Amino acid sequence: MSTIKVDLRSDTVSTPCHAMRNAMARAEVGDDVFGEDPTVNRLENIVAELTGFDRAVFMPTGTMSNGVAIRALTSPGDEVICGSRSHVYLYERAQYAMLGCLQMHRIDESESGCIPPAEIEKALSLGEDQHVAPRTLVTLENTQNVMGGLILDEREVLEIEDICRIKKVPLYLDGARVWHVISSSGSKLRKILKSYRMVSMCFSKGLGCPVGSILACSAEDERKVRFLRKQHGGGMRQAGILAAACLYALDHNLPVLSRTHQYARIIARGINSSPVLRMLNPEPDTNIVIAETPDGKAGIISDALASLEIGCLALSPSTLRFVTHLSLSERSVKYAADVLSAFGG
Repeated sequence: MSTIKVDLRSDTVSTPCHAMRNAMARAEVGDDVFGEDPTVNRLENIVAELTGFDRAVFMPTGTMSNGVAIRALTSPGDEVICGSRSHVYLYERAQYAMLGCLQMHRIDESESGCIPPAEIEKALSLGEDQHVAPRTLVTLENTQNVMGGLILDEREVLEIEDICRIKKVPLYLDGARVWHVISSSGSKLRKILKSYRMVSMCFSKGLGCPVGSILACSAEDERKVRFLRKQHGGGMRQAGILAAACLYALDHNLPVLSRTHQYARIIARGINSSPVLRMLNPEPDTNIVIAETPDGKAGIISDALASLEIGCLALSPSTLRFVTHLSLSERSVKYAADVLSAFGG
């Protein structure tokens, strides 16, 4: 993909700016496994305060953060309720079966991107039936990735929270891109996250860091979370070099993240004019645009766009994903939109 100049495959392709690299170079470090890295400790304390949780635990990746959280909140042989189009179900290499002896019970999301509360209640009503596995955890994803960066409706989340409380089942959030929710809505993280037992958030997507995720949890859960992080291979040493990038991103990148939503709307307008592409989310909530192609043509169109120096990702044989990020310029985004508007004509 070396010829790609406007890379819209994912926000993970964003690269650290020079100021972020300088912050990393100057970071004070120590051994994080011993709890002695001052920069990691500072990041964890700041995120705990921002989210309203007792603790936050720095992780190398979002997949590890999800895996640790879901294992911490369940026991082998349990069943986890998740969305059919969720990251934990589609893109994590069956880690829950392999590492946690867990089964994923998927439910189709509604057009809002959320699992319908009534379907969750129905699934949990079978939890004590001796013929089925215990259903001991519900997971949501905000923003919803493959449905177009959708922001979950707070009313639906509160309804699900009530159901989980009555059923005595914890609610977990894969909040890899939850930074986009606060950037779009202006709401505080504490308000958005108050329904959940644990929340994972990524720095390596929208916030432009080279690596990093963080898992917010209670003081009671922290010990198990750190044990599982080590078991997953996530015990890092002088990780303050990475944490410094995350601290820089919270101060400098998060305040301007809404720029990527403007970029997504420019891309969406271009696709809307294309003779061969059809928008699935004409008014993007955040930074992800999903387009439908003629049947089975997504791979061919992706390759054709690459030849025009535009990168995108084929999610299925007939859908493409375009993700905007802070490493893009308005000029490059407008170029991509112009190409997309004429594409196939």
